Amino acid sequence: MKKSILNLGKILNKIEQQEINGSRGIDGCPNECYGIPDMGCRSCQEYFSLSSYCQMRVRVGIECFGM
Repeated sequence: MKKSILNLGKILNKIEQQEINGSRGIDGCPNECYGIPDMGCRSCQEYFSLSSYCQMRVRVGIECFGM
């Protein structure tokens, strides 16, 4: 059986998604980046304060691992 997708409206941009989800992704983890210079990301210290579940689901720079 062919699957179909129901289109309920416009595609939301990132800001609109954050307003709906309260800056959290669908899985409850933040929609942020960590330790990536010049990208307006949060610090590596904040990255390590996340749960291991969320650490695997956010963007993180190699700076946070001493490289």
